[in-house]
Amino acid sequence: MHDKMNEKWVLKEHNKNFSEWFKEKVCQDDSVSNTIKWLSYEPKCNILTWSAYDINKTSFYTKSKDDRSTMQNSGVMIVAESMHFSSSKDKNLVMASTPYFGVIEEIWEVDYIVFKVLLFKCKWIDINNGVKIDELGFTLVDLCKLAYTDKPFIMASQAKKVFYVKDHSTERWSVVLQGKNVHGSDENQDLDISEIPPFSTNVPTFIEENEEDDVHVAIRLDHEEGIWD
Repeated sequence: MHDKMNEKWVLKEHNKNFSEWFKEKVCQDDSVSNTIKWLSYEPKCNILTWSAYDINKTSFYTKSKDDRSTMQNSGVMIVAESMHFSSSKDKNLVMASTPYFGVIEEIWEVDYIVFKVLLFKCKWIDINNGVKIDELGFTLVDLCKLAYTDKPFIMASQAKKVFYVKDHSTERWSVVLQGKNVHGSDENQDLDISEIPPFSTNVPTFIEENEEDDVHVAIRLDHEEGIWD
C-alpha cells in the first residue's frame, strides 16, 4: 500500500514542478533543439487574446463570441493519452486514451520570441458525471458538469471541433455532433444539422487531415491584447 501511495505522490509532485524540472534538464543538455530551448524559457508577459481564430481550415470562437453569433464554434474535443488513477481511492496508475469535451473560454497567442504557440483555455466537462453513451451509441454531455479547472489549456492544433445540440427529451443532456471544417468566419453560411454526423461509437469520430503535425495554417480574426500573470 505504501508503494502505491508513493507512486501517486510522485506523479502529483512531477506535474506540480514540471516547469522548473524541464528548464533545469534543458540547461544541462547541449544536444536539445532550439525549439526545446526556447520552450524552456518563459514566454513574453504580453500576450494577444483572440475571440476567434481559423486554424487548419476550421474556425473556432470563444464562448462569449458564440453567444453573440448565429453559429456555434466554441465546442472542442481532444483525445488525451496519460497515466491516471481511475478514482480518488485508486492507487494504481493506468495508461488510457480518453476523449474530453469542452467549451473555449479564451484563445491565447503565447510569444516565445522566435515562434508563437496558440492555446485554447477551456471549460471541460467531467467525464465521470457529465458524459455518457446512450443505447444507440451516441455521446451525450451535461454542459453544467464541469471539472479539471486546474488543467484548462490545450494547444489549438490538438483541438477537434464539435457541436452540442440540446436533447429535447431531457433538459440535462446535449448530443455531441462532429465538427464541420469551414475556413473563414462567414456567419451567413448555411449549416444543415442533418448533414453533420453524430459523435457516436458506431461512426468514425473525425476525418483526419492529411497535414504535417508541425504545419498549422492560422488566420487571426480579431483580438484584445492582454497580460499573462
